[in-house]
Amino acid sequence: MPHFPTRVALPTTLLFLLMACGGEPDPPVLGVAATETFIQAVTLAVEDAVEAGPMPPFDTAYVLDWSVRSAPALDAAGELVAIPGMAAVIGHSNSSASIAASQIYNTREVVQIAPTSTAPLYSEVGPFSFRMVPPDTVQGATLARRVARRFPDGGAVALLYVNDDYGRGLRGALLPHLDPDVHPVVLDLPHYEDDLMEGEDPLEGEIGGLDVERTVCALEDAEPDVILWLGRPERLNRILPHLQGPLSHVPILGSDGLSRAPFLEDAVPEWERVRYLEFVDMEATPELRRFRERYLERFESPGVAAEALAYDAARMILEAFRAGARTGPEVRAFLMEFGRSSLPYAGLTGEVVFTEEGDVERGYVTDSYRPGEAP
Repeated sequence: MPHFPTRVALPTTLLFLLMACGGEPDPPVLGVAATETFIQAVTLAVEDAVEAGPMPPFDTAYVLDWSVRSAPALDAAGELVAIPGMAAVIGHSNSSASIAASQIYNTREVVQIAPTSTAPLYSEVGPFSFRMVPPDTVQGATLARRVARRFPDGGAVALLYVNDDYGRGLRGALLPHLDPDVHPVVLDLPHYEDDLMEGEDPLEGEIGGLDVERTVCALEDAEPDVILWLGRPERLNRILPHLQGPLSHVPILGSDGLSRAPFLEDAVPEWERVRYLEFVDMEATPELRRFRERYLERFESPGVAAEALAYDAARMILEAFRAGARTGPEVRAFLMEFGRSSLPYAGLTGEVVFTEEGDVERGYVTDSYRPGEAP
């Protein structure tokens, strides 16, 4: 049975090894390369899997990786595949990192399950890469339907997107579903998400490639009826207080990248006007509500849809180990049986069946920031 040692800090990552008892050499290893919240969700999955019944010997290895840049993801992936017995990895935390690392995993025939990566390109990276959410071709169509539902007689759209694999991919998936005669895009503005500079005034210079003052002016000139934000919450948090005057009543609809907004320590009151897409309604079932409560009790922060998806991904890998899979190809074969020679996997977040491209069929719900959820 695995035990849980003290965390060991490395120069740029945190690496954890949870060693399984038993004398068998090189037991299969479950790796995680993701944010701390994903690692915590996998920790619960490991504990629950062991409690559910006898498990063969296995190890787990955790690498903390939160960057949207390629280099840290490549370093983390290289660290994990160098571990003898590495069979599957939960990761990474975003589309850019998942795509960057995917070639390492596919070359080494290590299964990769990305909990929340949605970039369409991920479907093409290789046979060992899976994900727990549908590609942005589905999200783009969903966002367009939300706009059409809110403005059935037409309305101008301002599109602000992060200039990386995630943002560009989602923008490309969205635009074909917006009728330019009914919902014209009057502003199409990219931004970057480099590390924020501490102490910088958001109205002076650029922050993460997003010049707030010029962005607000561009929005005022465009006179949109709705703002679509295809990016992450930190940058939107900087710009929200400045959307005043003619922009004060313009609704803001965000992509799933905003799902971590409740974790912002400096969230501004203007979040009350924002709605965004989410993968899972955490109120939908007693099991999901219980998971959220357990996560909060254990880690003093709310477990949201992303953590539930990471939990399900880990439980699937651990069930493959329980069934005798020891290598990446054997784990892949186990996953591909769902909905074919075996029933769909019944997870917390719903039934899972993977396509040949490693995608799942899953819809979206619309959510909003709820003050008080963050610790």
